Amino acid sequence: MVESQADSDRSHNGSDSPLLPQNDFAGITQMFSSSIDKGTPQELLCQGYRRNTIKTCLSFTVTLFSAGFLQLVFYWRPDWRLKCTHTKATRKDMTAVLLTLVDTKEKFVATIQMIPQEKAMLMVRAYPNRLSQLNNGYNTLATQDLLVRAFIHHDTLYIWDESLHTFCHLRSLDKRATLEQIHQNSTAGLNEADVKNRYDLFGPNVITVRIPSNLYLLMSEILNPLYVFQLFAVIFWCFDEYYIYATAIFIISFLSAITSLIQVRRERVSLHDMVKYHNDITMKVQRQENGENLTKDVWGKELVPGDVIVIPQHGAQLACDVALVSGTCIVNESMLTGESVPITKTPLPRAESEMQNVYSADLHKRHTLFCGTEVLQTRFYPGELVKGVVVRTAYHTAKGQLVHSILYPKPVDMKLLRDAYRFIGVLFGIAVCGFIYTVVTQALKGETVKDILFNAIDLITISVPPALPLAMTIGIIYAQHRLKQQRIHCISPQRINISGQVDVVAFDKTGTLTEDGLDVATVVAVTPATDGADVASFDSEMSPENVATDLNDSMLGCMATCHTLTTIGGELAGDPLDVKMFEATGWELVEPSVADSEKYDQLHTTYVKPPKTNTGNTACVEDPDLRNIGITRQFPFSSSLQRASVIVKPMSSGPRDMVVYVKGAPETVAQMCLPTSLPSDFQKVLTKYTKQGFRMIAMATKKLTITWPKAQKIERTVVESELTFLGLMALQNKLKPESTKGLQVLHAANIRTLMVTGDNILTSLSVARESRMVQPHDEVLLASTTPPDGHQGATLTWTSSGCAKSKKQWKSNGSSTTYKFVIGEGPGKLANSPSISSEELSSDPSYVSVAMENQENWHLAVSGSDMEIIKTYFPEWVDVIATKGTVFARMSPEQKTDLMEDLEEVGYHVCMCGDGANDCGALKRAHTGISLSEYEASVAAPFTSHTELGIGCVPTLIREGRAALVTSFGMFKFMALYSIIQFCSITLLYNDVSSFSDLQFLYVDLIIIDLVAITMSRNHAHKHLYRKRPLSSLVSLEMLTSLMGQIVFQLAFQVAIFFWVKDQCWFTNLPPANVANATYNATTCPQVNNIPDQSQIENDQNVVLYQTTVVFFLSCFLYLSVSVAFSRGKPFRTSFYKNYAFVVSLLFLVACNLFLMFGAPLPLADFMQIRVIPDTMFLIWIVVFSVGHFVVSVCFEVGFVERPLVWEFLRGTRLYRACQRKENRRYVTIQRCLRDTSGHEGLTPFPFPVRDKVLVSEVFTPTPVHVKTRL
Repeated sequence: MVESQADSDRSHNGSDSPLLPQNDFAGITQMFSSSIDKGTPQELLCQGYRRNTIKTCLSFTVTLFSAGFLQLVFYWRPDWRLKCTHTKATRKDMTAVLLTLVDTKEKFVATIQMIPQEKAMLMVRAYPNRLSQLNNGYNTLATQDLLVRAFIHHDTLYIWDESLHTFCHLRSLDKRATLEQIHQNSTAGLNEADVKNRYDLFGPNVITVRIPSNLYLLMSEILNPLYVFQLFAVIFWCFDEYYIYATAIFIISFLSAITSLIQVRRERVSLHDMVKYHNDITMKVQRQENGENLTKDVWGKELVPGDVIVIPQHGAQLACDVALVSGTCIVNESMLTGESVPITKTPLPRAESEMQNVYSADLHKRHTLFCGTEVLQTRFYPGELVKGVVVRTAYHTAKGQLVHSILYPKPVDMKLLRDAYRFIGVLFGIAVCGFIYTVVTQALKGETVKDILFNAIDLITISVPPALPLAMTIGIIYAQHRLKQQRIHCISPQRINISGQVDVVAFDKTGTLTEDGLDVATVVAVTPATDGADVASFDSEMSPENVATDLNDSMLGCMATCHTLTTIGGELAGDPLDVKMFEATGWELVEPSVADSEKYDQLHTTYVKPPKTNTGNTACVEDPDLRNIGITRQFPFSSSLQRASVIVKPMSSGPRDMVVYVKGAPETVAQMCLPTSLPSDFQKVLTKYTKQGFRMIAMATKKLTITWPKAQKIERTVVESELTFLGLMALQNKLKPESTKGLQVLHAANIRTLMVTGDNILTSLSVARESRMVQPHDEVLLASTTPPDGHQGATLTWTSSGCAKSKKQWKSNGSSTTYKFVIGEGPGKLANSPSISSEELSSDPSYVSVAMENQENWHLAVSGSDMEIIKTYFPEWVDVIATKGTVFARMSPEQKTDLMEDLEEVGYHVCMCGDGANDCGALKRAHTGISLSEYEASVAAPFTSHTELGIGCVPTLIREGRAALVTSFGMFKFMALYSIIQFCSITLLYNDVSSFSDLQFLYVDLIIIDLVAITMSRNHAHKHLYRKRPLSSLVSLEMLTSLMGQIVFQLAFQVAIFFWVKDQCWFTNLPPANVANATYNATTCPQVNNIPDQSQIENDQNVVLYQTTVVFFLSCFLYLSVSVAFSRGKPFRTSFYKNYAFVVSLLFLVACNLFLMFGAPLPLADFMQIRVIPDTMFLIWIVVFSVGHFVVSVCFEVGFVERPLVWEFLRGTRLYRACQRKENRRYVTIQRCLRDTSGHEGLTPFPFPVRDKVLVSEVFTPTPVHVKTRL
């Protein structure tokens, strides 16, 4: 395969080797197959095809003979069209590609197009960068072709990359240009030729959300397979003169299609309105015209990568992603992040050591203005402009990617729908059997070919009810309405059923489990080391009220200056943490009221000043202005660096005397401080506060002798080094009142909960314990990793949190080739063998279970950085962490998304609940995503809840999801039984060449079935969330047992009544017109005197027979019986008798049935072609039969199918295991193995020998080694 050749090329070239010319014929003679975006969730398998004339002609012929049906099949399956008209081809010959999404196996077809090499290589030549060519860009220099192959998939252009031997999506400056190239680009704008060429390559800067026409949407809906079958049934019924029901089904189906059309169009219009302003923005752009660099207004859609834009003084809406190269911008990114906190954006670094770094929007987001955000303020040097370089346009922008993920989401795993199609296939198979039986029996009876054909096809439309799709969605519609009443909005109704299968819920912490705001709880300053003290020491705690008056000047100065706050409309704006910290000082932020063009002038710098003090205060100096501190340069907070810093100049100091202040995560700041400035009990004090749930901020400082111009160019790494530690500040993030209650409800229902946050791991663990996500007596193991350093392999250490019994360590050391077993306590021991025998495990008591001495409730806590190392060097641990991990801290948005995938991989149905800030990817990736934010970032979340509900919306959604799932299952069983009952009725009657009349069919199909279907689904969700979970498969043994039992019962009752009626003395096979020819004995059968004259009734189809009427009466009751039997109540829904609409409907239908049997006037009976039964006692026996079936049917469901003890007993039998369909629930196996202390052999993927609570793992290449181990 070409892919293996590419891997070989990369391994030979290496990342440090120059691009080498490739053999132009390498892999050309092989059938093309390659991976695109390998290793990502969007990985595609690409296979090449070329047109085959013979296959195309054959397909065309079959299309003609099938009256176009083959083209309809090709519409449903484009990959079948490709395979039926093309053959696999080499790269040189392929004209189309088959794309398979590796994750979901979804298939797409794209047509190959040829573009000029000059066009394809435009950006590679404009921004030559060896690293980006090797790893992130496309390179066609190695081939001599004048044309390059490309294709478009989901509005993304993919171009052939000769060096990687695969297709790569088109890139602009992101992950291609170096910082030096971007700065050089900003000195002069693009010329006309560059603009034209780049516009031709990238297209207009437009985020296109096409709103399909109503006709197109309607046709797309109608061409759904089920709607096609409905259309076929309607046409057939019209030919069969069954006009009324055909019209009713047509109207219902049409209204259903229109409703779906309106919903899809409304969503598209909403999305279109969200991005339409993007296409109508004008921006000032610097471009070269006639050799001059001019600034002019350009429509946003005409921008191209590399354009130099000028940000106006009053701010602007951004129509593209821009790398800021000069000036500072204060930006509102709430459109993307969900956070309405203004963010300060600074220019790209100019330090020489960073100039060769490749620009990345992810790594340089503090210097990037994203599309869709709003610039509130700008600041710049005198005589300079706030400028930026366009790095991404259209769908490549941050907002474009968000819209793209909404337009082309990952398909929902609609297991219920798949099972429904499978079961419909079974019904269709039954229909085919009935078709054959009907043809044979009626042919033997001498029926005409037309009648035989019509009757046989009619049996198919009976067996597969056309109203099934509508009936299946009724429960979801009701559930969506109930959710809306509870202020939970749903934009993806099909996910409601999936939410009923949720067994793990992941919560964001800040804003979801805890309050948004932070409060300063305490400040702990440090007394530096002096002659009298060798090491620094912590002072006593200081309350927030005393900070402004009692805190030392250095720490007070750090709190007052180390931030990116600004004033907008006279109000402080910025990060809530910065606001709280600054407000605690009591100082005032002063931004000189001068022109924007002067705000960067060193004479008019932003500064902070202390509060006015009383003259009696000893802290007062003669000139209060001397205590003012000017802010010289800011290094904004970076999540990757986990710190922020600032260079300031106290007004009382000399011209070159400046001070550096740094604040950030304590672990990070401590590493940059001088060891002598750190108190010896630093870690102990930090742990004390983090375990109490405080968010900890460390502060440090150092003096700097530097001029003001050099301060603007100094590297950040130089500034943030050799610091003096100042102290710690604890901020409290209070738990929401509803969080604990919501988690208790989920735990009571045996639904696993976990926390995914960007906060400190110990703080997160404290919140987990406070909220009872982790119980007080539960053990928690904290992960700690180190990457390989050339001397030893990577290490993975699990340390007890210290809050439970054990405080020992489990440690796993790894090298590249062998296992190394390390003793955590004791003299230590090395085992060179890659396995430990089970005999050694059983004989040595020091080997203990992973289950922590049989303690079942234990948890793992992992940080994002540790998780990355674990995935790279200890991948065998990923499934265990996905199964036992509870706290995931310092997680980036991408890591949150990856965690959703890891949980899904082990078989969980995942619900993600976040506030929309940095949770969008996870909200979209989870089976069920609930956003507690109403910002634009959460527009892709399937569910959005009102923020006042907190996480209380999660149990509500799961309850409604379970109710909707059970309703869908019950409705499916009812519709299946409806078709089977009617199928059996008609099959029995076909023995006598009879059937129901059209009006009898209409009464059943339109009145009974539709009324029951509409009201049967109105049961509300049960008010409690129970541990028991609903079935998740339509083809489970419980479902099949229920259906088969009900089929047998109804068939037995129908067969019994069918043959019993023929034994009655008044029975005759003659139609009413010939009843005079019948022979009766009035003496022995007095009922014949009650036979009315129905000789005038129309009986063309031989439907007015006694057996037809009797079967019709009984079947009308059978439908009602099974509807009650399938109306399951507790534990997922309220009892059926609380569904008042359903009860009233049942009573009404029972009354109608009894009226037709006992009280229908003769004209009505003649109109419906009902043969009047002369024996009242026999009619009573029909009612008795109906009651008997009702009792048997309901008792079977309640007493057998819905009894958990029955299935618990059967679950261990071979029959159950043989019939039960296997599901991906690997987490159950992992949990069982982790609890089992009996020892197992060859268990993968967790070969974890344990000794003295020391877990042993490995860093392995190329494959994991299977070990015998005790788990």
